[in-house]
Amino acid sequence: MGFRPSATLKSRTFVGLLASQFLAAFNDQAIHAAAMFFAFHMKLLNEKQAISLMPILFYAPWAIFCTLAGYCADRFSKRHSLVFWKFAEIAICLVALLGFYLGDAHDLKIGPAIVLACVFLMGTHSAFFVPAKYGVMPEILEPQLLSRGNGLLESLSFLAVILGTVSGGVMSYLFYDRETWIGVVLLSFAIVGALASLMIEVMPAANPTRPFPAYIYGPLLTSLRGLLGVRPLALAGFGIAFFTFVVAFMRQTVYMLGESQIPRWNELKTSLIVGSTALGIGLGSPLAGWLSGRKIELGLVPLGGIGMVIAAAGSVLFLHWVPGLVLGIVAIGFFTGFYLVPLYTLLQHRAPKQSKGDLVAISNFINVVGAILASILFFVLVTSFQKLGYAKELPFGEPVRGQLTRVKYAEGRLEDYTCQGAPQLPDAKRRVILAGEGLPPTVDPAAPVAVKECRCEYRGQTFVLLCPADHPDEKVYDNSGLPGFLFLGASAITGLSLLGLWAIMPDLMSRGIFAFRHLRGPRVRGVGTHHIPPAGPMVLVTNVSSREEFRYLRSATDRLLAPVGLPGENQTLSAALKTGRLVLLASQARDQVGQVPAGIPILPAFVGREGREVRVAFGKPVAPGDDIATLIEAARIAEDDYHAH
Repeated sequence: MGFRPSATLKSRTFVGLLASQFLAAFNDQAIHAAAMFFAFHMKLLNEKQAISLMPILFYAPWAIFCTLAGYCADRFSKRHSLVFWKFAEIAICLVALLGFYLGDAHDLKIGPAIVLACVFLMGTHSAFFVPAKYGVMPEILEPQLLSRGNGLLESLSFLAVILGTVSGGVMSYLFYDRETWIGVVLLSFAIVGALASLMIEVMPAANPTRPFPAYIYGPLLTSLRGLLGVRPLALAGFGIAFFTFVVAFMRQTVYMLGESQIPRWNELKTSLIVGSTALGIGLGSPLAGWLSGRKIELGLVPLGGIGMVIAAAGSVLFLHWVPGLVLGIVAIGFFTGFYLVPLYTLLQHRAPKQSKGDLVAISNFINVVGAILASILFFVLVTSFQKLGYAKELPFGEPVRGQLTRVKYAEGRLEDYTCQGAPQLPDAKRRVILAGEGLPPTVDPAAPVAVKECRCEYRGQTFVLLCPADHPDEKVYDNSGLPGFLFLGASAITGLSLLGLWAIMPDLMSRGIFAFRHLRGPRVRGVGTHHIPPAGPMVLVTNVSSREEFRYLRSATDRLLAPVGLPGENQTLSAALKTGRLVLLASQARDQVGQVPAGIPILPAFVGREGREVRVAFGKPVAPGDDIATLIEAARIAEDDYHAH
């Protein structure tokens, strides 16, 4: 017997996938953070350059290789793709180890440059690994387990993000001037992850005859049209892209918040607070999977979106109280898990079997666009707030010119200096700002510089602008008041995005109300949902006779429904078919099945309580002359036809 999806989450293949992807996500983030700190320590880049460069290095491959990643995930067995890239990760970590060694033992600038190149290589690894990882889920788990499986997958992924981000900073601190050990740790995890990937069983390729694209980016437009042309896929693609957008926006906002603090947060503290988002997602994702039961619960999407709106707005109250801020960010992540799990499950379920990897890769491309738009919007908003006077321009006085005699760095920052001819201020009361690119990132003690000072009495701090003597004057702003506006902006953007999802799926909010009312049960089990196409006309002939049963059936599908024959519904069958929705013939209107035009599929569907759950079962397409009552009963007792799926 060939490979078949598992009926349990304890299968060897699923466990191997969880372990290998956890260690992959950990190494992605750990090398991301460690490379940034290493570039600081080796003075290859200053802080502003490194923070701006890191996301470009990591996410650029997602856009560059999106079509190739989709091709590989569908053309070859996804098991082969996963294993190949896990062993490629070992090679990447060996290169990173060499870079750490050259910088650590020989003080060569080529060392951190090699480590930064490995961030790009790990981004490439992720660009190919992620489509295979998400695309393989419907192949290794039965449909009713997808939501729970995705809940576990997302939970562990974001737990790895937390641990990787924090560990990158911790290792940079513990192994300062001994960074070779960071490379050893990363290499060890890569080896363990590669061995875990061997637990994944061999499965057939989804599209083994797919030719290599004649134009490397030709499939991009085709896949985009395929994604946006089907309502469930458009909902998933738009929703996931917004998630990437808001995470990138919030990350930049928290970095600005940390930079404006007195004393300024170090990178480790900032990373911990940013990582608390992933902690919230790690808590919310498995709960969302459990609440979804044995189906895709789209009603959790508006609940998650509304929760994100409230949590982001509420966090403004705690911007200057770190424990409260962390709780607010954890809450944002928690509701993000509710929002994210159904959408990823929907994308996996509705993407055609022959091109699941392709559509996940295209979704990644859209995510990169979302992250870029978030950076652009962040820049526009900050600049606008500064122009409108919401950020105070620091009133520097006339420059005091002198000559540097001492410099002191801490965590890659110019923390202190001595300048002959300039007044010396207490270290605790001074914050040094390097102007422009005039002093990147080391300062020649013999170089003439101009020092400008301004006292911000309202904050009890003296800001010192340090720049070359011939550097033109520039404006510097106190941005401490902007994060509150940006958190509110994130809340408003989330609300607008939720309205966009509502426009794509007009019954989304009513699904959310139904899901909220039934958070404590009963659970709905959807069976045979793969018989329902993602688009096109179809008629469901059901035993549904009430609004409540209709809502249960709707919660088990991802299509808009047009009910005919329910109490209070005066819509005719012909009018319902013109809406383009999935037409539901209630038990009171089953006699109209003979009026269904030729060529439109008819499916029997059953809704009924069985023990502690409600079973919603869909049968195979039938002919108008068949005994509908018998077929509805057959749908009730049938299990999924997994071969067809």
